[in-house]
Amino acid sequence: MAFCDVILPVAPFTETSGTFVNAEGRVQSFHAVVQPLGETRPAWKVLRVLGSMMGLPGFDFETSQDVLHGIPGLVSQETVHVSQELLNNRTASSVQMTGNAAEPVVASIYQLDGIVRRSPALQATADAKAVEHQGVTA
Repeated sequence: MAFCDVILPVAPFTETSGTFVNAEGRVQSFHAVVQPLGETRPAWKVLRVLGSMMGLPGFDFETSQDVLHGIPGLVSQETVHVSQELLNNRTASSVQMTGNAAEPVVASIYQLDGIVRRSPALQATADAKAVEHQGVTA
């Protein structure tokens, strides 16, 4: 691809087990519903390998349950809640844009969404075929 140097083989949530924290602070786990496509892997596994390759501490998880137990602020395993102080959308980080991004990359949901792009029925729709004929690549 002309606009990226690295593509990480991350599977969508439907192809991996995992955990998320909802707006109430409740920790909710889920299981994979289909096998991962090709050589994709859960995001935590991809990040674990990258962290290990860079020699960073804290990237020694073996399972998604290990990741769950590593959540900072988890009140207890019985209640499985994250403390309210950790539930916000603030960030102290800033994004520094560098380079010559002349125009944005445009791609269709028919190319990007992990579920839609694997659905033969959705790929057969007129909208998906129109994107295919326009030569939009992602």
